[in-house]
Amino acid sequence: MPAQRRAYAQTVDIVEFLSARIAEDEAVARKLLDDRTTSESGKWYERRLLLECEAKRRLIGIVEAARQTALATLVSDPFGDETEWIPQALEWTTLSLNALAVPYSDHPDFNREWLWSP
Repeated sequence: MPAQRRAYAQTVDIVEFLSARIAEDEAVARKLLDDRTTSESGKWYERRLLLECEAKRRLIGIVEAARQTALATLVSDPFGDETEWIPQALEWTTLSLNALAVPYSDHPDFNREWLWSP
């Protein structure tokens, strides 16, 4: 199974990876919120984690929309006068998604290339 996990990590899209990790974080937070033995401060932390998961999802949506817009523009008009912004947009969207993946760098499906930064 570890070989399959490594092969998967080479092909997984970062948005798919992040979405799966966020879903896992949410599941753990909800489980702990339902646990009667969780302290009030622990419940505060888990509610905060749920809000952070929602914020990450929103940010991923914004970044992914920008990335898709840049790619669609490049495909529809690759030599147009208005495409000089595309390389920079693709770079900042990639760097933004990579930054969101850093907390999950110990996950077996994490792609080490996502640690790259300028």
